[in-house]
Amino acid sequence: MVSRAFILFLLFIVVSQQAIADPIARIDRSVIAIDDTLTFTIRINETGSFNGLDLSPLDKDFHVLGNSQSSRHMIRNGQSESWTEWTITLMPKRKGRLTIPPITIDGQKTQRISINVQPSVPRSAGNPQPVFLESEVDTESVFVQQQIIFTLRVFQSIQLDNMNISEPEFDNAVIEKLAQNSFQRRIQNTPYRVHELRYAIFPQETGEFIIPELVFSATESVARRSMFNLPGRGKTVRKMSQQHIIRVKQPPASFTGSTWLPAQSIKLMETWSSTLDNIRVGESITRTITIRAEGLLDSQIPPLEFPSIVGAKFYPDQGEAKTDSTTNGVISTRTDSMAIIPTREGEVALPEIRLSWWDTQRNTIQEAVIPASTLTVKPALEGAQSNSTPLAINHSQTPTTVVSTPLTTATNNIPWQIISALLAAAWMITLLLWWRLKQSSSALNQDLIPRSHAGMSEKQAFKMLTEVCRNNDIQQTRQAIIEWGRHYWPDHNINSLQDIQQHCNHPPLSNAMLQLDNYLYGNSHDSSSWNGESLLSVIKLMRERDKKNSSQQAQGLPPLYNH
Repeated sequence: MVSRAFILFLLFIVVSQQAIADPIARIDRSVIAIDDTLTFTIRINETGSFNGLDLSPLDKDFHVLGNSQSSRHMIRNGQSESWTEWTITLMPKRKGRLTIPPITIDGQKTQRISINVQPSVPRSAGNPQPVFLESEVDTESVFVQQQIIFTLRVFQSIQLDNMNISEPEFDNAVIEKLAQNSFQRRIQNTPYRVHELRYAIFPQETGEFIIPELVFSATESVARRSMFNLPGRGKTVRKMSQQHIIRVKQPPASFTGSTWLPAQSIKLMETWSSTLDNIRVGESITRTITIRAEGLLDSQIPPLEFPSIVGAKFYPDQGEAKTDSTTNGVISTRTDSMAIIPTREGEVALPEIRLSWWDTQRNTIQEAVIPASTLTVKPALEGAQSNSTPLAINHSQTPTTVVSTPLTTATNNIPWQIISALLAAAWMITLLLWWRLKQSSSALNQDLIPRSHAGMSEKQAFKMLTEVCRNNDIQQTRQAIIEWGRHYWPDHNINSLQDIQQHCNHPPLSNAMLQLDNYLYGNSHDSSSWNGESLLSVIKLMRERDKKNSSQQAQGLPPLYNH
């Protein structure tokens, strides 16, 4: 009889192969002209022989002008990667909204992709030049710090060498390069090679904003007359783009938000480190708020201000922000997290989070909101203590013995002196035994960690800690977290949970250490309700904060226009 474990293993292999074989499709542009070509790329994360690529579904709306296949295998960071790509050149048959249908590869299908095909770009009468430039902006009037999409195209119908073009630079604006593509366009039956560059520009001052002329230079290629002739040097080609003047306006008086945010779209999203149905007094849970903004740079998004919470302590962590460039503009995200530790049972109200922004498409104020909610907090487990008192005995403190001697009269001094001497000797013996016990305890803590882990990296130690936390193995977690602490703070002597608490400089982790210590050594020996995911989420927050602090370079951010 086939075992259940073997069946699960086969199922895992099948699912893994399915995930690896899923093809990915992408295009170089989503808006093109009827006379343009489009590059359609299909990638599958494996190499080998395939049963061919059926491109017949494309014939309805596209001409297939070319199709090439390439495979590659590489090893990066110890991981082996292999993939196969098909690069397909398409030209639309009609204007309007077209769809690239799913393409099947060995039973797997790509996703549908929509593109917008616009009419031919009008050109002046007469024969076009062999080399010319065109540029455009998506708007000629914006609010301050609003995104402008600037597009520059270089057309060539002859062979060119040593091509070079100046980059736009501004003292009163922030610029982000979005994309660089090459395609073909037919103009009056003449095929042109087109090089397109797209930029996002954010003016920082009101008034007249000028995008200056950009200079393109190249050398015309001259073919050899015979195999004995050196290639000739053709004449120099120099072209300039046109100048664009943009009117930059002040924020409208109707905007009442605290920070000026002109965007195409802003959304607020909320996630939690664990489910909300088992929150207890004294246990931490991590709340993460993500702001996703289209048409804003990450430096423009303000950090969230978390309102105070009645019935809970909270510890905000340092936020993270990034900007991704697309052909249609920038998309930025900012993530802010906070550890929440309830201090009483019952209902804990979380106030709403509201962010005002200006919708540049509808020209009106909008608000992104996370509604107010309520957490239901269960009482602390039996044996646990409230946050107002220590959750566990602090084993790092030296034990003290208080000796009380009664008042005596002068006639009884000698007997009481003998008793005092005996008590002092007993105190010295107690102190000596405590010192030896502490040394033995330190050695035992060392022995609890397998010596085979001595050569592992911090990343490997954290991986081991992640596994035992997710298994809710409290004894193994104690060993794993001490081992991870030794690698995370190599310059400190980490032999106990108290040592980690002293060196972490992170209040949520200190509280989590007290909780773990209480489950291990407190009055209650029932650890079945201990949540390893909660501890793991706090450690992840601290590692991300420290990584952000160590890698962040001292640099000024673009100024924010505060209304």
